Amino acid sequence: MATLTLLLLLSAAFTLGDIMTVNKANELVKFAADQRNPCPRGWFQFNSRCFMFVRTSRTWPNAERHCQLLGEKLKPVHNTVKYLGANLASVHSYEESQFLQAVVLIATGSFPLTWIGGFDAVQDRLWFWSDGSKFDHESWAEGEPNNHNGAREPCIQINFGEPV
Repeated sequence: MATLTLLLLLSAAFTLGDIMTVNKANELVKFAADQRNPCPRGWFQFNSRCFMFVRTSRTWPNAERHCQLLGEKLKPVHNTVKYLGANLASVHSYEESQFLQAVVLIATGSFPLTWIGGFDAVQDRLWFWSDGSKFDHESWAEGEPNNHNGAREPCIQINFGEPV
């Protein structure tokens, strides 16, 4: 079964690794796909999970709700995949964070700030994924999260700054 997860354009707190080019991004995405459990057209696959980049700017709560609404509209692929819904992307490994950056690069040609599903709305610095999965990977950009200018930063973004 594939769980669908969405990326939505907006913001960042995970670091970029090696400089990624569009060619490297396409290779990474192609390598990650599992042909036995295909994702819907327009989605990118990492192992058993499907991801989509959406360009429309939204607040984090509105982006999460948009993902959930998109997930409700998905139809199962006969005899292969039953979709379990959609949320902003959760990240569980360095490889998966690189994959998500590759998806954004392929979709936009650059590294715009992009919301993912991490939030700490319950208690400052106690992080959760919006899809309910375990928060088992973090690779914060140096000095992040920092509640810049005293404004609380309760949501996670990728592509913080330029590629390293």
